[in-house]
Amino acid sequence: MTAPLLPGIFTGGGDRLGEQTRLECGVCWHVYDPARGCEVWEIPPGTPFAALPDHWRCPNCDNEKSVFLPLDQAPEDGMDSRVAALVACFEETAQRMCDLPVHNPALRVDAVGFRPFGEGWLGILITPWFMNIVLLPKQADAWDHLMPGAEKQRHALPAGSYDFEVARAEGMGTYQTCSLFSPMHEFADHEGARLTAEAAIDALMTAEEEPQEAEADSRRIDRRDLLRGRFGGPEN
Repeated sequence: MTAPLLPGIFTGGGDRLGEQTRLECGVCWHVYDPARGCEVWEIPPGTPFAALPDHWRCPNCDNEKSVFLPLDQAPEDGMDSRVAALVACFEETAQRMCDLPVHNPALRVDAVGFRPFGEGWLGILITPWFMNIVLLPKQADAWDHLMPGAEKQRHALPAGSYDFEVARAEGMGTYQTCSLFSPMHEFADHEGARLTAEAAIDALMTAEEEPQEAEADSRRIDRRDLLRGRFGGPEN
């Protein structure tokens, strides 16, 4: 089956797509994520949409590449390099922690869903020992006046307000982080951890349908809901 080309559907311009840009099929809404590749077509993780072979088709409805729409805006200048530095920093730490009890060998360091947020970039960092929301500053030294372990920083996300800890790492500078899971033994494989992270960032960046009265305490993500599979995570 081949659907007719609809107005506004992606018809090329792959050179204008970011290497991490996800695209959605305009017919069946299947999402191609470069970070995950495509098992059906044996496309390895890390393959940008623009690098897919011309004969590649939607693995769900068999339509051509031309019906795919970009889901993500092109990354802002500097975001990719800052996220890459974050991953590299924790990959180095992971090598030193591989023999510790908190280390889950089924997992690897991975950055999920980073996007512009306020004066920084917000996303989720997966490591073999924790999964955290991470906020990186657009200006590398913007938060150097904040002391790690000092007063928490509260940020209003679309889903509510959350408290972030101030952290600092060599090669990264100062950033902010909010814990989701630690340790990570609930996850049997990296795919389950990544699906949970994707669901969590989508939930965090989605406003509630009905506004509620402001609460005195910061909102907290219900980790039990995530693990029960409410957002696509692993089940108990």
